[in-house]
Amino acid sequence: MAGHSEKYGPGVPKELDRYLVPGEAIVFLLRRHWVVLAEPLLTTLLGLIVLAAVGARIDGPVETVLTMLWLLLLSRLILVAWEWWLELVVATDKRLMLVHGVVTRKVDIMPMGKVTDMRYDRSVTGRALGYGKFVMESAGQDQALSTINYIPDSDLHYQQISQLIFDPGAPRIKQKSGAGSSRVPVSEPEDAWWRRK
Repeated sequence: MAGHSEKYGPGVPKELDRYLVPGEAIVFLLRRHWVVLAEPLLTTLLGLIVLAAVGARIDGPVETVLTMLWLLLLSRLILVAWEWWLELVVATDKRLMLVHGVVTRKVDIMPMGKVTDMRYDRSVTGRALGYGKFVMESAGQDQALSTINYIPDSDLHYQQISQLIFDPGAPRIKQKSGAGSSRVPVSEPEDAWWRRK
């Protein structure tokens, strides 16, 4: 996945040139929310604390076994982080894609034209940390991509996908740049009280 796309420019991995068709416009490209790394990271840290506490009191084969178990936890954390880094969620004007897999790369897609219904879920934890889940349905068909968990900035991306499904010809909703800026475009009335003289 090294390098940047020649067709789509910096920030877009070169690998996507293989999967996107000419004329397909990227609406958003993202990785899942960092919360997917929280459990493996906490488990690894807890294992290190246990290893340090027990290792200071017990010597010999028990310490060796605990060290090996902790190295397994560390290896799992590295593997999960690598999978997270390689996994991409891509929405284009024609489809939604999930590119994933470390050894075998897989591309799951859901054509926007096939989506008949979409559900957007946000748990209490999701609202607090800023992620959500999309569940898409198509007319009586089982699609390769029907659920995407841990979408960051899920309110904005839900609006973008909804617009592609229900009003594809409208101007696209984009994320504003800059610190403290609103994630959803706000149109201000021309005769607003703060503009009056």
